[in-house]
Amino acid sequence: MHASSMENMARCITSYMDPEDITVVDLGAMNVNGSYRELMPDHANYVGVDLEAGNGVDVVLEDVYTLPFEDGSVDIVLSGQMLEHCAHFWKVFNEIARILKPGGKAFIIAPSSGPVHRYPVDCYRFYPDAYQALADWSGLRLIQSWTDERGPWYDLIGVFQKGGTRQPLLQQASLNPVAQNYRQEPHVDPAAERTRGERPYLDVLRDLHTLVAPEIYLEIGVRKGTSLALSKGRAIAIDPDPHADFKVDRPEIDFHRCTSDDFFFFNPDAIEPGSIDLAFIDGMHLAEYVLRDFMNVERLMSPRGVIVIDDVLPIHQVQTERARCSQVWTGDVWRFVELLAQTRPDLGLHWLDTEPTGLLVVTRPSAQNRVLWQEYNKFARHLGDTIDAPLPQDIIDRGHAVTPTTAMLAEILGR
Repeated sequence: MHASSMENMARCITSYMDPEDITVVDLGAMNVNGSYRELMPDHANYVGVDLEAGNGVDVVLEDVYTLPFEDGSVDIVLSGQMLEHCAHFWKVFNEIARILKPGGKAFIIAPSSGPVHRYPVDCYRFYPDAYQALADWSGLRLIQSWTDERGPWYDLIGVFQKGGTRQPLLQQASLNPVAQNYRQEPHVDPAAERTRGERPYLDVLRDLHTLVAPEIYLEIGVRKGTSLALSKGRAIAIDPDPHADFKVDRPEIDFHRCTSDDFFFFNPDAIEPGSIDLAFIDGMHLAEYVLRDFMNVERLMSPRGVIVIDDVLPIHQVQTERARCSQVWTGDVWRFVELLAQTRPDLGLHWLDTEPTGLLVVTRPSAQNRVLWQEYNKFARHLGDTIDAPLPQDIIDRGHAVTPTTAMLAEILGR
């Protein structure tokens, strides 16, 4: 299962699965690099269905086009990366409609592109109008559909209902705050709490604001708002659960209390492409989140825009743990930065020796560059496969980081 499929199915489940939805049937459930089973809430009775026995399969079909469930007995049917392998997929849709309860829902994901991959056959790709046609054929109602822009599969996602009155979710329905990832007690190893740096990062950010003089500034992860307060013009800020002391006290600040993933999904036209002059990414300290944030931010940047990423230079392995266990915490942001350096030689990447955990300044962003979008699932798989990679000594030593004087920053930016 590729990463973008898991992310899209998680969005379907979060947005459209109700607490009373108990019975869930997954068509094509064999666990191949991941399973939707892990996305299910604890109360769900999940049944994995496939053509052969295997990991994650509870029911093996005797007849491909007959689902062994009673009429109107299932709350949720979900299926991802199955329809393209089903020679007569419309027959399966009739079966989905039959077994769903009145008001039941189906979450379907299928590719609109990508290479041939036979399991055991590969017959189809699906374009945006396909799901409305299938809804019309089967008697289901298409609530919402969208096409993922990330390759190589560019999945088409559809949410269907058997009758009912469910309407498309066009904005985050309710805030689900994340647990504030602050640690009160220091780590038992004092070395894990050490920091270093030639200048405080806020001083460097202040210089960057002066040098860039952004008309529009974007910040992901506001904490108490200290870095956001450096902006002088219009600012767009995103955070699902800022610090209790955070206050938005300037009318020029457009604050969105949601995750960055939700912001970019529900507000695709909120920011004009090419309009962001300076962006600061300091959200979730996990490599895959920074990857998605960078992709979404870069496409909005002005040609001379500057992207700054925090927490790129940890100096102790403990600081890089994905589950926070120290007060000084960078997560594994460094792994995304390593990937960026390998895959985007067109960018200007500048490591700054700032206190406490280093900054990366990215120049020459390209809204037209599609490498990260086209190869997203490959890169996400790489990040997943290298999750236990040790922290390189060169990062600990900050051997390639420069002292971020004002003059050096001006040289880096060409200002």
